Amino acid sequence: MYAGHAAIALGAKAKRPQVSLALLVPVAFAPDWIEWFFNASGHRNQDISHSLVSIGLGATLVALLYGAARSDWSGAGAVWLTYALHWPADFVTGLKPTWPGGPIVGLYYYSKPGYDLSIEIVVIAACWMAYERSLPAESRRRAIRWLVPWGLIGLQLAFLFATVPGLRP
Repeated sequence: MYAGHAAIALGAKAKRPQVSLALLVPVAFAPDWIEWFFNASGHRNQDISHSLVSIGLGATLVALLYGAARSDWSGAGAVWLTYALHWPADFVTGLKPTWPGGPIVGLYYYSKPGYDLSIEIVVIAACWMAYERSLPAESRRRAIRWLVPWGLIGLQLAFLFATVPGLRP
């Protein structure tokens, strides 16, 4: 899951409008950014970024920080869920660790780019529709609103072309 993580942040924003999208998007991608940091430092280990243990700890940490800083515990729940949904989203598209030393599991739809893109589009569409319904009526009438879902689909296509051998134009 790539663009779908940003879509999940939109879905969380729809349910908790007081939580900034500028916070929810990085929270949705946090495990990937942690993984990239460790890869760049020469310490490749998905257990640190993507195991159920690390997801639970990371989600709890960011939710507690948000809740304490904002005194907004319902918003903290949305922050927690946005982070925690990273693992099930990645389970569908990739292979992820369960716990340190535990099995690697997942449906690995990255190996089937057409299916992967279809799943991402469904997640993007569902989360976008929830987010759009949460906007004021005048915002929903603007044509520019379609840049977000189409931009996320374009982002996912770029991700697939960049990462799946044989798809490069």
